[in-house]
Amino acid sequence: MTVKLNSATFFGVDAIPVNVEVFITHGVPGTMIVGLPDSSTREAKDRVVAAIKNSKFEYPVRKITINLSPADIRKAGTSLDLPLAVGILISAGLLRCRVALENYIMAGELSLTGGLNKIKSIIALGILAKKLNKCLLIPSKNKRVASLLGVDFHSFDSLSGVCEFIEGKKSAPETVDELPDNPVTLIPPCPDLMDIKGHEFAKRALEVAVSGRHNILFSGPPGSGKTMLAQAAQGIMPGLSVRESIETSNIYSFSRKRTAGEEDDLFISKRPFISVHHSITTAGLIGGGGNNPVPGDISLAHNGILFIDEFSELSKKTLDSLRQPLQDGVVNLSRSRFSAIIPCDFMLIAAMNPCDCGYYGDKARECECSPADIFRFYKKLSGPVLDRIDMFVEVYSVPAGMLMENTSIEGSAEVGERVLKTRKFQEERLIAGGFNEKYNSRLNESGLEKHINITKSALSFYNEACKKLDISSRGYFRTLKVARTVADMEGREAVQEDSILEALNYKKTRLMK
Repeated sequence: MTVKLNSATFFGVDAIPVNVEVFITHGVPGTMIVGLPDSSTREAKDRVVAAIKNSKFEYPVRKITINLSPADIRKAGTSLDLPLAVGILISAGLLRCRVALENYIMAGELSLTGGLNKIKSIIALGILAKKLNKCLLIPSKNKRVASLLGVDFHSFDSLSGVCEFIEGKKSAPETVDELPDNPVTLIPPCPDLMDIKGHEFAKRALEVAVSGRHNILFSGPPGSGKTMLAQAAQGIMPGLSVRESIETSNIYSFSRKRTAGEEDDLFISKRPFISVHHSITTAGLIGGGGNNPVPGDISLAHNGILFIDEFSELSKKTLDSLRQPLQDGVVNLSRSRFSAIIPCDFMLIAAMNPCDCGYYGDKARECECSPADIFRFYKKLSGPVLDRIDMFVEVYSVPAGMLMENTSIEGSAEVGERVLKTRKFQEERLIAGGFNEKYNSRLNESGLEKHINITKSALSFYNEACKKLDISSRGYFRTLKVARTVADMEGREAVQEDSILEALNYKKTRLMK
């Protein structure tokens, strides 16, 4: 008798459907698994034998052939243990099936005692089940996260519990229709804008950048407050939507960069803030791996912020690897053995010194670099990457007399409320216009032409300014997007000259020309 069960394997950040086919016949006793299983899947034979025997069943002493299809995709992980065991029991006639198993996707790792251990990447499995309109059979230890996904599921502690359900001795699947508003929340410590002395222009620029989710670069001398400004962006970012929370949590479930003691099924509702050291490798930044790609830091920053300090110190190869992800919001990983697409739709905040000594253009201290040194310094930066950054802000040192003064008028809470209001305003405008995006920064050229709504005088002023400033075609549209965000912050339907002028103030500084 041949038995066919639904399960899944994982590749990149996706769950891929797998059919587990079990055939038992006469011949030399033994169990053979075919269909490109990796070592952890091949080892399942020993776990399955022990689990079946310890669940009060007799393991069939016959020739057992198990096919994992499609056979040209490598099967990795331990989540196939459960369907292997169930398939053997049904095929051997030891288990009477009284439910329509074609409507279920089962996954679970078996212990030698017959218990079910937690599996990783349960979110991807839930997304697949929702897409295929099927119910999940999973370990009880994955129940908390499964209950947040809005899918039908039934959870079990052991193989014997699954067998009771298949024989009709268990109740119907548990269903949760909606994700709670506040799943597990990660709140990293961040400075309040009230604590940042001075830098009113930089704070305004940061608010504009976060409101429209524009990429921004801070340039200034050491200790001027660039990093503190970047970290403060966390405090004015709105929370994740349900869809964004599921997307981000799914990526983290595949990451190997968890901190010690962090749960595998951590559900994220706070926008991530990933701080990248300038010594990071290209693979560490964009992702990669052996036979199965893992997300890099740009994917861990999906729906959040990627902060790169000492931006000019990144290797040119690593810096250039940001070109396509910044443009498309996904990273295409193509290797000799695999090709994968991983989401990485993030807001980039970069910070750098203006020269090797760090004081070129500073009002308080004289620069020690020669013109040749400064030329070599900016030669390291990638022009195409800089062209994908919307806003450039110079951050100067704050005079000593202001450091102990309470000069800040607003804190992160007040600014965050305005950011949320602006984002709602632009999202409603974009959706009403038939554009399936939430941020001005994600508008393409045709979408921008439809939604820019710029006055004739402002457009004429802008075109003249672009001729004098020698702005590229990409920069032309990116500056218009910033101007659209500035107008949204004021609640205006039309982009006027003052919005264009402010957007032009955020173009490349004199230090980068």
